[in-house]
Amino acid sequence: MPKILGLPTSDLNKTIHGFSYSSVSVDKLGASEYTIVGVVVDKTGSVSPFKKELEDMLSLSLESCKKSPRSLNLIARSTAFNAGFNGIDIEELHGFTTLASIDTAKFAGTINPDGGTPLYEATLEMLDALYDYGKKLYAKQILSNAILFVITDGDDNASKVSHGTAEIKALLAKIRKEEILESVRVVLIGINDTDPGMKGRLDTFKNDAGLDEYVSVGNATKGKLAKLAQFVSQSTSSTSQALGTGTPSKPVSFTF
Repeated sequence: MPKILGLPTSDLNKTIHGFSYSSVSVDKLGASEYTIVGVVVDKTGSVSPFKKELEDMLSLSLESCKKSPRSLNLIARSTAFNAGFNGIDIEELHGFTTLASIDTAKFAGTINPDGGTPLYEATLEMLDALYDYGKKLYAKQILSNAILFVITDGDDNASKVSHGTAEIKALLAKIRKEEILESVRVVLIGINDTDPGMKGRLDTFKNDAGLDEYVSVGNATKGKLAKLAQFVSQSTSSTSQALGTGTPSKPVSFTF
């Protein structure tokens, strides 16, 4: 799994559903609380016309987060997903790590569009990794909350039968019930989602999987994807500011 950065102090981990992910060792962290940010990005064939804009969006999102007053209390992980003849590919662009460790210029060239859309699988994988890493933080008495962004231009057509909406919903409920995280928010983001039928299917996915919000960006123009980066940054900031209050962050009001 190629990554945009190396983690010399990283741990390699296996989740309860058998996914692999990397992370900076909890023992190397210096703060007593963190907001965990997960970004899941579609790299299927249909994103080819705006692949550079997607890469720029990833870079700008984390660069903006670095300017936050709470940047030292943010940990991020990014993945990109598709499926083809060789099966499902959920590529870890970088594992859970502090923002200072991420060279955002290296997002250039990381989105290589091809294949179908294992949307459910990619969502479950990030939640699974979050659950596992959250437990490691909790074991060290580090307070944490989380926000996940799942960005796609199409609905699922390639996930394993067993990895569907019911499994995602059950895992989310488990995370919330165990309270290893103070709160977790999952935002589904539709890009190029101008077709009413597709918007309806994405909204159904949000409801069936128990996700918190579906945000429609509309046409995947350079300007709108730049605004998406702002939305990710502002939502992350809101979540981080809510840490320690005992309540989840409120949705960010944003117009695309």
